[in-house]
Amino acid sequence: MHIQMKIIHLTTFLDFGGIERKKENISSWKDDNEWIFVAINKGGVAEEKIKANCKNVICLGLPYKIPALKTILALSKVFRELKPDVIHASGAEASFFGFFAGKLANVPKVIIEEIGIPNHSKIAKIIFSFLYKKSYRTLVESHSVANFLLKSYQLKPDVVTVVPNFGTFDYDLSKLKKAESLHFNISMVSRLEPVKNIEGVINVIARLIKLGNHHVKLNILGSGILETSLKQKAEQLQISDSVNFVGFVKDPFPYLIDSDLYILNSYTEGFSNSLLEAMYSKTPSLSTKVGAADDLIEDGENGFLVPADNEEALFQKLKEILELNSETLARIGFNGHESIVTKYTLRSHINQLLDIYHGEV
Repeated sequence: MHIQMKIIHLTTFLDFGGIERKKENISSWKDDNEWIFVAINKGGVAEEKIKANCKNVICLGLPYKIPALKTILALSKVFRELKPDVIHASGAEASFFGFFAGKLANVPKVIIEEIGIPNHSKIAKIIFSFLYKKSYRTLVESHSVANFLLKSYQLKPDVVTVVPNFGTFDYDLSKLKKAESLHFNISMVSRLEPVKNIEGVINVIARLIKLGNHHVKLNILGSGILETSLKQKAEQLQISDSVNFVGFVKDPFPYLIDSDLYILNSYTEGFSNSLLEAMYSKTPSLSTKVGAADDLIEDGENGFLVPADNEEALFQKLKEILELNSETLARIGFNGHESIVTKYTLRSHINQLLDIYHGEV
């Protein structure tokens, strides 16, 4: 029987994004523990959703650029006042400030979570190597990230623990019906940032259309710094009519249901929420071999995998997929759905976290 605990989840922001959505979902969990969600800087969308789940939220508005001594001292004061049993810090900045502030405040257990494969400078690598080794535990979302940290930072295996991401699976898919379309609809749900390599997908779509696949249509759900340049790219390749920039959407499922394929083409990832949602929606899903994709997908069985940063491999894989019949694609989509709902639930995620918080792992 677990003893009741006071648990702080620390992030840089509580606005919108993958980490924020994960915290929103965790905040929906109900038990006897006291869960407190703290943002070093600003709140926003996630802040309001967590509050709606009747959880305590604190957004401090502090500087988050490392090292910021002011932030360490202010955060340690908050921790001394709250007296948590556990601090669970997610992301680079939160891990840095949470570790040192937690130590100053004599918090018993400071856990850091590495969201993806880090790209640290020499100095940052020294700092984070220390954090990984000296924190109570370092959590990652996939075996690929765990293996990278173990090798690159010379860590002992018991320092790093894989705790996969999860889906809440409370969305009623039965209320949605796929619309009839003359197009083969491909969707991406993503921030429009360089790491997502959306440009690579646009290049491949242009090649497919040039081969005569005029029925292919790419729908890009999301916003970000590359929106203008990506639209210009589509215009330059003369495929603007085949690339639809939808913008940010709160609910991606109606778009996913209408899609024949979902693509995640990132250079690097942790555990992609959008990939999880796509597979849950029974949409056949293709991902680069990054983050947890290898854990989630068996190529050709419950989804598709391609190497990262390889347009030729993506082009060839899409050609193969376009030749598959609808029954085969539906089976792959269904298999993806089944693998997600049986292995990646909120309950299993929380149980793993609580075991770690109580020192049982």
